[in-house]
Parts: sequence; C-alpha cells; structure tokens
Amino acid sequence: MVVKLKALVSGGAILAAFGLAPVAAQAQAAESFGVGWSFEFTPYLWGAAMSGEVGAGPLPTMHVDMSFSDIMDNLDAGLMGAFEARKGRWGLLFDAIYMKLAHSATASRTGPGAATASAELEMAQTLYAAAVAYRAIEGRTPIDLIGGLRYAKVEADARIDGSFFAQTGTVTRSGEKDWVDPYVGVRAQYPIAERWTLVGYADVGGFGVGSELSWQAIAGVNYEFSKTVAGKFGYRYMSVDYDNDGFRYNMANSGLYLGAGIRF
Repeated sequence: MVVKLKALVSGGAILAAFGLAPVAAQAQAAESFGVGWSFEFTPYLWGAAMSGEVGAGPLPTMHVDMSFSDIMDNLDAGLMGAFEARKGRWGLLFDAIYMKLAHSATASRTGPGAATASAELEMAQTLYAAAVAYRAIEGRTPIDLIGGLRYAKVEADARIDGSFFAQTGTVTRSGEKDWVDPYVGVRAQYPIAERWTLVGYADVGGFGVGSELSWQAIAGVNYEFSKTVAGKFGYRYMSVDYDNDGFRYNMANSGLYLGAGIRF
C-alpha cells in the first residue's frame, strides 16, 4: 500500500542552535583574526521545501511534496545552526540539527473497489557532523578544502485506518535508522565590493559507506556589518539517497537561507 502524504522530515527549515551538514547552510568562513583562534556561530533560517520518499521496513512508502510553509504548519520542534573555529590555515566545523514533524491526511476512492483511508505520521530527524577545513589558497579569493563525517538518524511512527470493500482495519508501524556518511567539500569566497562577499560551497559524500550518495551546493552573499557580525543570504540545495536493510530515504531539500554570523 502506498500512502501519499504532504509531510515528512526535513533536512532543514528552522532556526537556531547547531546546524546541518558541516558548513552546509553555514557555507561561510570565519575571517581569521591574528594568529590565535577565531570563532563564528551562525543562527539562521532556511526556508527549505522538500520532495522525495521515505520507507521504513513494514511502513508504507511515504511520498513527500512539501513547501516551507507546509513544514512550518506541521513542525513540532526544531533546532538548527552552525559553528566554526579557525586558527591559521586550519578550521574545525561542528554542526547538529533536530527536526520533528507530525501530520495527518485522508484519501478516498469511489466506484468499484471503493476505499477510504486516514493516516497519521510522526517523523524526527537528527543530524550531527564534524569536519576539518584546510585553507588551500589564501589571498583575495580564499579556498578551503573540507573533509568530515555526518551522522544521521530518522525515526518514523505511522498509524493507518482504512476501509476496503466494507472491511475495516488499522495498521500501526514504527521504524528508525541511523548511518554515518563520510564527505569531502570545497568552499570559496570572493569579495565583490566593500563589505560584500560572494560565497560558494559544494560537498559530496556517502560513497556507499552510509548513504548511496549525498551532496549539496550553496551560492550566497555575506555583508559585513562589523568585524564581529555578518549578515548571510543565499540559496541551498541538499540531496540524500539512502537505501539499506529495508529502509529507504531519498530526499531533496532546497530553498533560501538567511542568518547572522557572530564572531569572537
């Protein structure tokens, strides 16, 4: 049985705490201050839409087509942000995200084989990531090479009540899966005017170790309000394709992000 729902779990869509995929939504480098350590914390909002599917063992496959407003309507809880520490050419990146969604839907079919069904779904996604960045090129257009690990966990609970040919029934299922993806990436910056800097970021991971393939790309612009605060705006796309032991998670998230980098 395939149930089409306009809900699921997101790889990003809210505010504040510690963020998704290393330097992903962050995708911006903290400027080096002297020879000591410098730090940057970036709370942000990612207005991400999502599309794809999730299937967990005996759970029906959940097809997803969800706008950012849909996600906010079904959001129970969420925390997101990014942190970077840098000293000289080396940087350390730490990220985390938690998202919980709840949704219900009904469907019916008339005529021969008439059927009705209602479904309730709760899903939670947790992501933790850590990476090392190396400043391969200094100067006007600095370029960082990045490598790290990303831990992902998806939990799903579903209840389906249906009526088929005058017969009724209820199915309840729960499933969860976690995995670790290695990934490599690159980040570049280019100043276009006083206080304004273009930022580009891309990474690819999984390689069959965790997911079959995960990748993301970001194009954005930073504005320096001061030496300690920078505004950040841009567009981000992320895709994850995981299929193992009866668990299927094939999801794309995309949308604009807006945040503020706080340096110290």
